[in-house]
Amino acid sequence: MREIKDTGQCISSELRFYTISELQKLLGWSEKTVKKLFNDPAFPSADFGKTKVVEAHAAIDYFSKRHEKEYEKYWQ
Repeated sequence: MREIKDTGQCISSELRFYTISELQKLLGWSEKTVKKLFNDPAFPSADFGKTKVVEAHAAIDYFSKRHEKEYEKYWQ
C-alpha cells in the first residue's frame, strides 16, 4: 500500500469496501440493524451487483459525525 502526503494528512491509495456481514462483525451489531443502516439514505452505501457495500473512508466519515435516532426521520 502506497501512502501520499497531502496537506499534513496521510491518504491511502488502497480502496477498501465493507459488506453488510463485514460491517456487522466490526461493529458487533445485529444483521437487522446493519441492513437498516445500509438502507438509510444518509448512509454512503452503494450497490455492487447484488451486494451492498460501503467504502471504508466513507464509513469512517459517517461514524465520525453524531447521528441521533430521535432527530432522523428514517430511524423513527
